[in-house]
Amino acid sequence: MRFMVIVKADKNSEAGVMPSTELLAAMGKFNEQMVKSGVMLAGEGLHPSSRGARVRYPGKERIVSRGPFSLTGDLVSGSG
Repeated sequence: MRFMVIVKADKNSEAGVMPSTELLAAMGKFNEQMVKSGVMLAGEGLHPSSRGARVRYPGKERIVSRGPFSLTGDLVSGSG
């Protein structure tokens, strides 16, 4: 089985603010357990929306919008 762990973007992640030391330690421990069990394939972080693009497909048209995006409620991002 494959799975992805994701966190919705917020103002802090979009600004490149790193999580607290405690949260980073907990994530590190979790990642280490997944590596030891052989289920973790990769652990790279995502980039903020300022480095991304949104592609929409209304009909046959393709619309590309470059970040950053003002509304973060629909974004999945991270630091990396």
